[in-house]
Amino acid sequence: MNYAFINGTILTMDESCPKAEAVLTEKGKIVKCGTQEEILSCKKEDTVLVDLQGKTMLPGFIDGHSHFSGLASALSQCDLSKAGNFQDIVTAMKAFIQKRNIPKGQWVVGTNYDHNFLQEKCHPNKNVLDEISKEHPIVVVHASSHMGVCNSLALAVQGLTEETKDPEGGRYGRIEGSRELNGYLEENAFVACRNQMPMPRIEEMMKNFKQAQEIYASYGITTMQEGMVTEQLFGLLEYAGNRQELYLDLVGYLDLEHCKTLLTQHPKLGEYNHHFRIGGYKVFLDGSPQGRTAWMKEAYEQAEDGYCGYPIHSDEKLEAMVLEALKDGQQLLAHCNGDAAAEQYVRVFEKVTEEHPEYPTNRPVMIHAQLVQEEQLKRMKNLSMMPSFFVAHVYYWGDIHIQNFGMTRAKRISPAGTALRLHLPFTFHQDSPVLMPNVFETIWCATNRKTKAGVSLEEQEKISVYDGLKAMTVHGAYQYGEESSKGRIKEGYLADLIILDRNPLEIPVEEVKDVQVLETIKEGKIIYQRQEGK
Repeated sequence: MNYAFINGTILTMDESCPKAEAVLTEKGKIVKCGTQEEILSCKKEDTVLVDLQGKTMLPGFIDGHSHFSGLASALSQCDLSKAGNFQDIVTAMKAFIQKRNIPKGQWVVGTNYDHNFLQEKCHPNKNVLDEISKEHPIVVVHASSHMGVCNSLALAVQGLTEETKDPEGGRYGRIEGSRELNGYLEENAFVACRNQMPMPRIEEMMKNFKQAQEIYASYGITTMQEGMVTEQLFGLLEYAGNRQELYLDLVGYLDLEHCKTLLTQHPKLGEYNHHFRIGGYKVFLDGSPQGRTAWMKEAYEQAEDGYCGYPIHSDEKLEAMVLEALKDGQQLLAHCNGDAAAEQYVRVFEKVTEEHPEYPTNRPVMIHAQLVQEEQLKRMKNLSMMPSFFVAHVYYWGDIHIQNFGMTRAKRISPAGTALRLHLPFTFHQDSPVLMPNVFETIWCATNRKTKAGVSLEEQEKISVYDGLKAMTVHGAYQYGEESSKGRIKEGYLADLIILDRNPLEIPVEEVKDVQVLETIKEGKIIYQRQEGK
């Protein structure tokens, strides 16, 4: 369908033409931006005239980092985000099993509990989960997705016993004074558990994929990310693409440690095929700041024995992986929350590129970059390394970070203001399914920088609404190497567009979180329309 959009505010995000009166699209691309008179004179007979009635149009948002399949899977799992104590978890999970009539022996998963907000102020253990059922393997996943808890049957199914040793970059919780497992699994121990859990039925996942895309589209996102592609998941995503189940663009990043051979098996993976492509590799370098597993240079507050969290990989192993990515010509995304993890990523990248100047860096990305320091950001710029900030941490876990790190460190989390002053491009993300992919809430967090308790965190790290929009459009396209086709309303670019109920640049910053996406358009096709009263 061809469209001519008139009578609205067009925020092109293109500095060469910051505003246009109207936009003309044909065959999924933008063919003209200009005055209303110009657009009306250029439109063809079959062009649909759309009166924006004063509404605001922007380029489609580009997700800096998330786990698309994780959000899809969560739609078939028990949401524990509202649980206030252990009994709430037990009650919700029992009701979930009963409502869905889940057969004995089948895995049951709960998601998004957060020990920081439970009355007990700690993780549940296997005994708590055994109250739910002893006939179903049960696992509950922490809100950070970096840790979780199994019941006794889930431990047994995985062959985990008191003889099981902690893996490198992870640990098993144990009953005090013994080697007996208490059900808690952290980092690589939890990853091993998740990898053993069976995937939902294929038709159920295709249904969930459709619903998950509807969620992304409802927030104006037209390009999504699959932040850690395993071999099993790759098969599922390829299947979805071949069945044309995807209508939003999805960029996946292969688990470099275990799945890099997929690139040699599928040499055209870097190109979109039915909206799916591989963008490069992904590694984890540390854990979660709210879960106290992020790797820090200095100890956590009230930490025993100077505990600083811990790394996932040694420098030597990371050097080998960085070199692999460079040799393969692939972009590398690294999960880094703590300042020590950020230092390791920058230090190793500097070393490898100095030893191998023949390889371009391919725009590496530091995912989350919660506690990255200004000095590290300067060095990142020299490497063409981008941070993608999970800036919603300011609101959702800012108060927890103050407890874990003290105000001096916590106030500077997600330092977008510093990156802006350094002219270092950055993006934002919501790490879905950790949070819903609510872009305007994220921009509100970046412009207001207030915690749930109302504590203000570092005024100098605030940015403008326009710069927040830029992070989700122009810089998002740059991060994916798609800056010549996405991120701007510009002639020749894809007609990835969103229509808003108001202009986010003309309202108080406190109200930015309330901006609603009325319509989302992907390559000239309307894929989402907000219903009245919702």
